Amino acid sequence: MKFHVLGPLELQTGQGTVPLPPKLRDLLAILLCQPNLKISSDRLIDALWPCTPPRTAAKTIQGYVHYLRKAVGTDRLKSRSHGYVLVVRPGELDAESFAARIESGRAAIAAGLTDDGTAAIREALTLWRGVPYEGQEHLPPVQAETFRLTELRLAATEEQAEAELSQGRPAGLVGELYGVVTDYPFRERPRAQLMRALHAMGRTAEALKVAREGRKVLAGELGLDPSPALQRLEHAILTHDPSLGGLALQTQENPSRMHGPQPETRPRR
Repeated sequence: MKFHVLGPLELQTGQGTVPLPPKLRDLLAILLCQPNLKISSDRLIDALWPCTPPRTAAKTIQGYVHYLRKAVGTDRLKSRSHGYVLVVRPGELDAESFAARIESGRAAIAAGLTDDGTAAIREALTLWRGVPYEGQEHLPPVQAETFRLTELRLAATEEQAEAELSQGRPAGLVGELYGVVTDYPFRERPRAQLMRALHAMGRTAEALKVAREGRKVLAGELGLDPSPALQRLEHAILTHDPSLGGLALQTQENPSRMHGPQPETRPRR
Protein backbone atom coordinates (compact mmCIF):
# COMPACT_ATOMS: atom_id res chain seq x y z
CA MET A 1 0.00 0.00 0.00
CA LYS A 2 1.22 3.48 -0.87
CA PHE A 3 0.04 6.89 0.30
CA HIS A 4 0.97 9.78 -1.98
CA VAL A 5 0.54 13.31 -0.61
CA LEU A 6 3.26 15.28 -2.45
CA GLY A 7 0.67 16.30 -4.99
CA PRO A 8 -2.99 15.24 -5.20
CA LEU A 9 -3.79 12.72 -2.46
CA GLU A 10 -3.62 9.15 -3.74
CA LEU A 11 -4.18 5.80 -2.08
CA GLN A 12 -2.66 2.93 -4.03
CA THR A 13 -2.93 -0.79 -3.47
CA GLY A 14 -1.82 -3.76 -5.53
CA GLN A 15 -4.93 -3.26 -7.65
CA GLY A 16 -4.15 0.37 -8.47
CA THR A 17 -5.42 3.74 -7.27
CA VAL A 18 -8.40 3.52 -4.91
CA PRO A 19 -11.12 6.12 -5.66
CA LEU A 20 -12.45 7.87 -2.56
CA PRO A 21 -15.35 10.32 -2.18
CA PRO A 22 -14.45 13.84 -0.99
CA LYS A 23 -15.18 13.39 2.72
CA LEU A 24 -13.16 10.18 2.94
CA ARG A 25 -10.28 11.92 1.17
CA ASP A 26 -10.49 14.68 3.77
CA LEU A 27 -10.44 12.18 6.62
CA LEU A 28 -7.52 10.27 5.12
CA ALA A 29 -5.59 13.51 4.60
CA ILE A 30 -5.99 14.52 8.26
CA LEU A 31 -4.89 11.08 9.46
CA LEU A 32 -1.86 11.12 7.14
CA CYS A 33 -0.69 14.41 8.63
CA GLN A 34 0.13 12.44 11.78
CA PRO A 35 0.55 8.80 10.77
CA ASN A 36 0.82 6.17 13.51
CA LEU A 37 -0.40 8.65 16.12
CA LYS A 38 -3.82 8.81 17.74
CA ILE A 39 -6.01 11.66 16.56
CA SER A 40 -8.95 12.29 18.83
CA SER A 41 -12.51 12.36 17.53
CA ASP A 42 -12.81 15.96 18.73
CA ARG A 43 -9.80 17.01 16.64
CA LEU A 44 -11.22 15.24 13.60
CA ILE A 45 -14.53 17.04 14.07
CA ASP A 46 -12.79 20.41 14.43
CA ALA A 47 -10.75 19.75 11.29
CA LEU A 48 -13.63 18.52 9.15
CA TRP A 49 -16.10 21.18 10.33
CA PRO A 50 -14.00 24.17 11.47
CA CYS A 51 -17.00 26.53 11.71
CA THR A 52 -20.11 24.80 13.00
CA PRO A 53 -20.08 21.00 13.21
CA PRO A 54 -23.41 19.20 12.88
CA ARG A 55 -24.97 17.75 16.00
CA THR A 56 -24.42 14.30 14.53
CA ALA A 57 -20.71 14.93 13.89
CA ALA A 58 -19.45 12.16 16.18
CA LYS A 59 -21.67 9.53 14.51
CA THR A 60 -20.81 10.90 11.09
CA ILE A 61 -17.10 10.44 11.87
CA GLN A 62 -17.79 6.83 12.84
CA GLY A 63 -19.50 6.32 9.49
CA TYR A 64 -16.58 7.83 7.59
CA VAL A 65 -14.14 5.61 9.49
CA HIS A 66 -16.24 2.55 8.67
CA TYR A 67 -16.04 3.24 4.93
CA LEU A 68 -12.38 4.28 4.98
CA ARG A 69 -11.53 0.98 6.70
CA LYS A 70 -12.96 -0.83 3.71
CA ALA A 71 -10.45 0.99 1.53
CA VAL A 72 -7.33 0.71 3.70
CA GLY A 73 -8.10 -2.44 5.72
CA THR A 74 -9.26 -2.96 9.27
CA ASP A 75 -5.69 -3.55 10.43
CA ARG A 76 -4.67 -0.11 9.15
CA LEU A 77 -7.27 2.14 10.74
CA LYS A 78 -7.49 1.31 14.42
CA SER A 79 -9.86 2.64 17.04
CA ARG A 80 -8.35 4.01 20.23
CA SER A 81 -9.94 5.65 23.23
CA HIS A 82 -11.95 8.52 21.74
CA GLY A 83 -9.80 8.54 18.62
CA TYR A 84 -8.22 6.71 15.68
CA VAL A 85 -4.75 5.73 14.44
CA LEU A 86 -3.80 5.21 10.82
CA VAL A 87 -1.00 2.63 10.61
CA VAL A 88 1.56 3.56 7.96
CA ARG A 89 4.60 1.34 7.47
CA PRO A 90 8.10 2.53 6.48
CA GLY A 91 8.33 3.46 2.82
CA GLU A 92 4.57 3.73 2.31
CA LEU A 93 4.12 7.51 2.71
CA ASP A 94 5.97 9.61 0.15
CA ALA A 95 6.25 12.58 2.53
CA GLU A 96 8.17 10.45 5.04
CA SER A 97 10.40 9.02 2.29
CA PHE A 98 11.06 12.56 1.10
CA ALA A 99 12.08 13.77 4.57
CA ALA A 100 14.29 10.72 5.16
CA ARG A 101 16.17 11.22 1.88
CA ILE A 102 16.66 14.90 2.65
CA GLU A 103 18.19 14.03 6.02
CA SER A 104 20.41 11.42 4.38
CA GLY A 105 21.57 13.99 1.83
CA ARG A 106 22.30 16.59 4.49
CA ALA A 107 24.31 14.09 6.51
CA ALA A 108 26.35 13.12 3.46
CA ILE A 109 27.10 16.74 2.58
CA ALA A 110 28.11 17.47 6.18
CA ALA A 111 30.48 14.49 6.01
CA GLY A 112 32.10 15.88 2.88
CA LEU A 113 30.37 13.46 0.49
CA THR A 114 28.93 16.23 -1.66
CA ASP A 115 28.11 14.10 -4.71
CA ASP A 116 26.26 11.51 -2.65
CA GLY A 117 24.45 14.21 -0.68
CA THR A 118 23.27 16.23 -3.65
CA ALA A 119 22.17 13.03 -5.42
CA ALA A 120 20.05 12.05 -2.39
CA ILE A 121 18.43 15.49 -2.27
CA ARG A 122 17.74 15.44 -6.01
CA GLU A 123 16.14 12.03 -5.65
CA ALA A 124 13.98 13.33 -2.81
CA LEU A 125 12.82 16.30 -4.86
CA THR A 126 11.65 14.00 -7.69
CA LEU A 127 8.96 12.64 -5.37
CA TRP A 128 7.03 15.91 -5.66
CA ARG A 129 4.13 15.90 -8.12
CA GLY A 130 2.64 19.31 -7.30
CA VAL A 131 1.02 21.02 -4.32
CA PRO A 132 1.05 18.70 -1.26
CA TYR A 133 -2.40 17.33 -0.44
CA GLU A 134 -3.87 19.12 -3.45
CA GLY A 135 -7.65 19.12 -3.07
CA GLN A 136 -7.56 19.05 0.72
CA GLU A 137 -5.97 22.50 1.28
CA HIS A 138 -9.12 23.73 3.05
CA LEU A 139 -8.36 21.56 6.09
CA PRO A 140 -6.40 23.37 8.87
CA PRO A 141 -4.13 20.38 9.73
CA VAL A 142 -3.35 19.94 6.03
CA GLN A 143 -2.48 23.63 5.67
CA ALA A 144 0.07 23.35 8.48
CA GLU A 145 1.58 20.15 7.07
CA THR A 146 1.72 21.59 3.55
CA PHE A 147 3.63 24.60 4.89
CA ARG A 148 6.08 22.33 6.73
CA LEU A 149 6.73 20.16 3.69
CA THR A 150 7.10 23.15 1.37
CA GLU A 151 9.60 24.80 3.70
CA LEU A 152 11.57 21.54 3.89
CA ARG A 153 11.59 21.31 0.10
CA LEU A 154 12.77 24.90 -0.33
CA ALA A 155 15.49 24.56 2.31
CA ALA A 156 16.71 21.33 0.71
CA THR A 157 16.78 22.95 -2.72
CA GLU A 158 18.88 25.80 -1.33
CA GLU A 159 21.25 23.42 0.47
CA GLN A 160 21.72 21.34 -2.65
CA ALA A 161 22.39 24.48 -4.70
CA GLU A 162 24.96 25.67 -2.17
CA ALA A 163 26.76 22.34 -2.31
CA GLU A 164 26.78 22.36 -6.12
CA LEU A 165 28.09 25.93 -6.22
CA SER A 166 30.86 25.05 -3.77
CA GLN A 167 31.93 22.30 -6.18
CA GLY A 168 31.97 24.67 -9.15
CA ARG A 169 28.91 23.17 -10.85
CA PRO A 170 26.57 26.10 -11.54
CA ALA A 171 25.17 25.04 -14.91
CA GLY A 172 22.65 22.50 -13.64
CA LEU A 173 21.20 24.91 -11.07
CA VAL A 174 20.02 27.83 -13.13
CA GLY A 175 16.67 26.43 -14.29
CA GLU A 176 15.63 25.20 -10.85
CA LEU A 177 16.73 28.40 -9.13
CA TYR A 178 14.87 30.54 -11.66
CA GLY A 179 11.76 28.57 -10.78
CA VAL A 180 12.22 29.08 -7.04
CA VAL A 181 12.91 32.81 -7.44
CA THR A 182 9.81 33.19 -9.60
CA ASP A 183 7.57 31.37 -7.14
CA TYR A 184 9.13 32.86 -3.98
CA PRO A 185 10.41 36.31 -4.95
CA PHE A 186 10.98 37.47 -1.36
CA ARG A 187 13.29 34.58 -0.56
CA GLU A 188 16.81 35.96 -0.82
CA ARG A 189 19.07 32.93 -0.56
CA PRO A 190 18.00 31.32 -3.87
CA ARG A 191 18.16 34.73 -5.54
CA ALA A 192 21.76 35.12 -4.35
CA GLN A 193 22.56 31.58 -5.49
CA LEU A 194 21.05 32.26 -8.92
CA MET A 195 23.14 35.43 -9.23
CA ARG A 196 26.28 33.53 -8.29
CA ALA A 197 25.52 30.69 -10.70
CA LEU A 198 24.87 33.07 -13.60
CA HIS A 199 28.00 35.10 -12.88
CA ALA A 200 30.11 31.94 -12.67
CA MET A 201 28.84 30.97 -16.13
CA GLY A 202 29.83 34.34 -17.57
CA ARG A 203 26.24 35.61 -17.64
CA THR A 204 26.97 38.66 -15.51
CA ALA A 205 24.38 40.94 -17.14
CA GLU A 206 21.71 38.34 -16.38
CA ALA A 207 22.91 38.06 -12.79
CA LEU A 208 22.58 41.82 -12.33
CA LYS A 209 19.11 41.75 -13.88
CA VAL A 210 18.07 39.15 -11.27
CA ALA A 211 19.37 41.51 -8.58
CA ARG A 212 17.44 44.49 -10.00
CA GLU A 213 14.23 42.45 -10.19
CA GLY A 214 14.66 41.43 -6.55
CA ARG A 215 15.18 45.04 -5.50
CA LYS A 216 12.07 46.08 -7.43
CA VAL A 217 9.79 43.41 -5.96
CA LEU A 218 10.96 44.07 -2.40
CA ALA A 219 10.44 47.82 -2.76
CA GLY A 220 7.14 47.54 -4.61
CA GLU A 221 5.49 44.84 -2.51
CA LEU A 222 7.03 45.36 0.93
CA GLY A 223 8.72 48.75 0.91
CA LEU A 224 12.07 47.15 1.79
CA ASP A 225 15.61 47.18 0.48
CA PRO A 226 17.58 43.99 -0.18
CA SER A 227 19.59 42.69 2.75
CA PRO A 228 23.15 44.02 3.18
CA ALA A 229 24.53 40.61 2.13
CA LEU A 230 22.59 40.67 -1.13
CA GLN A 231 23.61 44.27 -1.79
CA ARG A 232 27.28 43.37 -1.25
CA LEU A 233 26.94 40.45 -3.65
CA GLU A 234 25.33 42.67 -6.31
CA HIS A 235 28.09 45.26 -5.96
CA ALA A 236 30.80 42.59 -6.13
CA ILE A 237 29.33 41.19 -9.35
CA LEU A 238 28.95 44.68 -10.83
CA THR A 239 32.56 45.62 -10.11
CA HIS A 240 34.05 42.17 -10.73
CA ASP A 241 35.39 42.33 -7.20
CA PRO A 242 38.13 39.68 -6.67
CA SER A 243 36.69 39.05 -3.21
CA LEU A 244 33.40 37.90 -4.79
CA GLY A 245 33.74 34.32 -3.53
CA GLY A 246 34.03 35.34 0.10
CA LEU A 247 31.19 37.84 -0.14
CA ALA A 248 28.95 35.30 -1.84
CA LEU A 249 29.45 32.75 0.87
CA GLN A 250 28.18 35.21 3.48
CA THR A 251 24.70 34.93 1.98
CA GLN A 252 24.45 31.52 3.62
CA GLU A 253 24.12 33.31 6.95
CA ASN A 254 21.03 35.14 5.71
CA PRO A 255 19.11 32.19 4.27
CA SER A 256 15.68 33.65 3.56
CA ARG A 257 13.83 36.83 4.31
CA MET A 258 10.15 36.02 4.33
CA HIS A 259 8.76 39.51 5.12
CA GLY A 260 5.07 39.75 4.47
CA PRO A 261 2.77 37.18 2.88
CA GLN A 262 4.04 35.17 -0.04
CA PRO A 263 1.99 35.28 -3.23
CA GLU A 264 -0.06 32.18 -3.88
CA THR A 265 2.08 29.89 -6.00
CA ARG A 266 2.19 26.29 -7.01
CA PRO A 267 5.33 24.19 -6.60
CA ARG A 268 6.87 23.49 -9.96
CA ARG A 269 6.06 20.06 -11.34
